[in-house]
Amino acid sequence: MTDYARNTEKQLSPEHYIFDGVIGADELLWIYHELLSTSSWTLTRSSKGGKGSSLPFFSFPGLHIETDGHIHIDFLSGYFRSIVFRIRALATKNNGLILPPNIQRIHVGAKSSLSKTEFHTDTKDESAWTILGFLNPVWNARDGGEFFLEDHKVEYKAGRFVVFPSCTLHDGGYVKNEKLNYWRVAVNIILDNGEQPLDGVDAHSIAKDSVRHQR
Repeated sequence: MTDYARNTEKQLSPEHYIFDGVIGADELLWIYHELLSTSSWTLTRSSKGGKGSSLPFFSFPGLHIETDGHIHIDFLSGYFRSIVFRIRALATKNNGLILPPNIQRIHVGAKSSLSKTEFHTDTKDESAWTILGFLNPVWNARDGGEFFLEDHKVEYKAGRFVVFPSCTLHDGGYVKNEKLNYWRVAVNIILDNGEQPLDGVDAHSIAKDSVRHQR
């Protein structure tokens, strides 16, 4: 098996790319504990944004590192920007995929067997892409934790990164082991072109109109 086949996988429907081995075992163990020891977590994050449910664990703990150009935690923002550079380089080299340059957000979520989320999209912007990183240093597949893009299941694997269009319906978590004594942790990074589309008009449509008028 080639390095390409081992480290990168593309599925035709829905479109997504999988990158394994981006973070080494020692680095993964370090960043997992670094994140959990950070003091800025909120306990009411929702998969649809805004405040979560008032019922315990029907929302889940979240850590906002960067949002719309506002950096909340300098050190972690810099660290995950370095991850974005790695993923963008791999996507270009292995798949010919040019990911957008602007970071719209870097958020981290932690889930347990009681965390309940729903299918959602990260944005309606058809030109935006999401980088989802699985940050547990170890994980047993029998404990669940898988991620779904529409009806396609992606196994939760330590250090795995999944890249997909942000407008794709998805959901993740599904921790099956009710006795698991540690959190399933994942980082969600949204990349866009740094443009502010008009209400009801996505950036992809604006770009197409611009090209049409130039002809």
